[in-house]
Amino acid sequence: MPAYRHGRQTMKAADRIATRKSPGAGSVTPGDRSRLLLGLLIAVCLTAVPGCAFSRIFPRRKPDPLPRALTSDATLNDIMEHLNEQRSRVMSWRSTDVRIKASGEGIVAPKLTAALSVESPRNLRLMADSLRGLEVDFGSNDERFWYWMRAGSPKYLLTGSHAALSTYRNNPLPFPPSWLMEALGVIPIDPSGVQLLRDPATPDQVRLVSSYQLPGRSVQRIMLVDLALGEIVEHALYDDQDQLIASATLSNFRSVGQSALLPHRIDLQLPTSGQELNLTIGSIEVNPALTESTFQMTGYPNCEVVDLDQQLRGGSALR
Repeated sequence: MPAYRHGRQTMKAADRIATRKSPGAGSVTPGDRSRLLLGLLIAVCLTAVPGCAFSRIFPRRKPDPLPRALTSDATLNDIMEHLNEQRSRVMSWRSTDVRIKASGEGIVAPKLTAALSVESPRNLRLMADSLRGLEVDFGSNDERFWYWMRAGSPKYLLTGSHAALSTYRNNPLPFPPSWLMEALGVIPIDPSGVQLLRDPATPDQVRLVSSYQLPGRSVQRIMLVDLALGEIVEHALYDDQDQLIASATLSNFRSVGQSALLPHRIDLQLPTSGQELNLTIGSIEVNPALTESTFQMTGYPNCEVVDLDQQLRGGSALR
């Protein structure tokens, strides 16, 4: 069995000191000078003297711990029912406060800001920017998926249909859109064929193992569940040689709204392309009203559109 990793998880203070003018002559009074001096001393104390640190004077209140979701002896039915009940509360979510750190082969802009919108069952849009402008557009709707990257050479917009994706001999994407939607928590987990594996050394974690169909082959899907949290903290796909195809490690779970618990850190590993993406997510809006245009493919100037379905009909090497 391959090894598994887990994801990882300041307070800004600004002091403004204002001098006041006396209402009559417009000069600074002795009392004003005293208050100014006191303010300066406080500012120095807060920023330079550890014993007077702001956090010690006004300690931040730690959030209340989340109640335990599942017992360590929970059955497979208990776990699947809980996971899918949680997912039924989140049909969509959106964040315009995503920071991406990318590393690996072909990475030109290692740090990006992004907007991410997700909606069950197939709607997805990730648009990432750098100082140069838009760098990446990865999306999916009910019928098609697409991928565009500014740094691509030659420049092209890769697109195909979900219906034909299963017939491609070689998967042109680093991961299937359906797997990513599953990892993002907006579609239910199919319980059929799932096996539950326990490790006595980690009683609060279990693995859900099943087969997963990729274009032209069946692979192994492994989901690592934190029973105390009641959430999947890692999604991974492995080939028949136990080599990692792709993984998504989820961490920094926070309550969003009244009933949703969502990760604010997602680490994607893509060994086949030699890349790793770290997504740090700020504020999240749950079940927003998303328009159809959010999930429509966009054309880009001086960019060839490569339709995988047309290549398939023409006997492309993708078959």
